[in-house]
Amino acid sequence: MRLPATIRLACLACILCGCTGLSELADTSQRVTESELLSGSPWFDRPIVPSDLPEYDLLRLDDEMQAFVAAAVPRSGSNAMRLESLLRAMGESGLTAVDYDAQMTRTASELFHARDGNCLAYTNLFVALAREAGLRVSYQQVDVPPTWSMDGDLLLISQHVNARVHDVVRQRSRREDRVIDFNAPQFSGHFRQRTVSDNVVEALFYNNLGVAKLQQGDQRAAFLHFRKALDADADAAAAWTNLGVLYTRVGASDLAESAFHRALRGEPGNEPAMSNLARLYRTRGEDALADAYEERLERHRQRNPYYHYLLAERALRDGRVDRALDAVDKAIRMREEEHQFHFLRARILAKNGRMQAAVSSLERARDHAGIAAARDQYARKLGDLE
Repeated sequence: MRLPATIRLACLACILCGCTGLSELADTSQRVTESELLSGSPWFDRPIVPSDLPEYDLLRLDDEMQAFVAAAVPRSGSNAMRLESLLRAMGESGLTAVDYDAQMTRTASELFHARDGNCLAYTNLFVALAREAGLRVSYQQVDVPPTWSMDGDLLLISQHVNARVHDVVRQRSRREDRVIDFNAPQFSGHFRQRTVSDNVVEALFYNNLGVAKLQQGDQRAAFLHFRKALDADADAAAAWTNLGVLYTRVGASDLAESAFHRALRGEPGNEPAMSNLARLYRTRGEDALADAYEERLERHRQRNPYYHYLLAERALRDGRVDRALDAVDKAIRMREEEHQFHFLRARILAKNGRMQAAVSSLERARDHAGIAAARDQYARKLGDLE
């Protein structure tokens, strides 16, 4: 389904970086316990109790939403028929053509009535309505390339989620699933997708709201939202990293260090946590540890084809065509099936006046595209070049 695109938030699930298994590196943060990290001691002088934490029901349906599903979806019929009926009703009522706002994380009912939100909000709405329609639906997290934007001294890194409807299409003796993605044109590559629990998505939801509170300068509320995210998913690396950024802002260096290490124990390759640790150690004058984390971060990036893709985009934007071509060729060697890499290579070659080679790269982009809209787009661009 096509919706206006913006940032992996496409589904804003933000990780913050302060701007300016690491098994071979000692974790020097063990002097701080996890309970201390979750105490919020810089802002609260008493233990946090459940009533202090924010509470949202991501998938609650009100009477109007239940009536919408009842009117749109037949009680009997195949899964495919019920899914198509729901999607058609959502389209006809404007629920798939409302304003897309990468920064606006909403519950299902909030989006149903407000009609603006990010892809997490859209996915919440679809999952709630589809389950009400009797369909079996799971959330999926999509390993898209890092996308970032600046907000003062913060770097916002976005994430993407979509929905998988199970047992929809009958293929001979088995049924197949269907993926519903509310930012498909942007995230139409061969990205790894994995089913995640509702708790993982709940953690992303509260993490996003915590980021918004931090951007507004409300540190107490930001802490409570990050804490709620970690109650939902104890290994949520984004929430641990953001909690570390929050502690950094109030000068609680030991607590920040422990939060970043806790993020890495949940997700050893988490780049924002590594970057924040390197910066923290550099600020404290612990240059050997800072160097070690910077080197590990660089090794991690060098193994990531999307990192080279982003370097190629930057180089092209800066007019460094040869460097852009080198970078995109490295990305293609690492992940040849990614159609966006070949499209960027076509753009670079066209910029350099190598039109025949650009046409060949655009043909490969078209051939690798997995979504009909992307294939059609490449075919049109190919016609313009030929």
